[in-house]
Amino acid sequence: MISYRNMTQKDFLEYRSYSNEFRGQELADARKISFAEGIQLANQELDECLPQGLETDKNFLLCLEVEQNSDTHAIGYFWYRLDDDSAFIYDFQIFPQYQGKGYGKGLYQLLDSAWSDHGIHRVELLVAYDNERAFKLYQEIGFQPTGINMTKPIISKQ
Repeated sequence: MISYRNMTQKDFLEYRSYSNEFRGQELADARKISFAEGIQLANQELDECLPQGLETDKNFLLCLEVEQNSDTHAIGYFWYRLDDDSAFIYDFQIFPQYQGKGYGKGLYQLLDSAWSDHGIHRVELLVAYDNERAFKLYQEIGFQPTGINMTKPIISKQ
């Protein structure tokens, strides 16, 4: 059974490290830059989105957990922001060894219920074009594509 709880400051530091490595690789691949530059950009993004860290208004950072054999195991992270009657999901990470076991769907069932109880009527997110697993999950739980973000590097004529 999946559950979630608010991150502690220690959790946030672990999340930051995990997320920046993952996001740093995405940015490095997308922008054709070094991994180190990607991590630097990932850190900048996180600082811009969460200028007060865990205390940033309207942002909620969660640790995802599952109980197995009377032990609780961390299985990932979830970050969203609330605005009026909508939520925007910034990040959803299930650790690789826990993927494909239905935890993503289980989490969304919990969150849908909690959000509905608090007057949230719409949830939005962005998903990487090549993240087929996440795209499939989002479609299975009812998300509909609304557009495609595209990018093109400009080649210097030096």
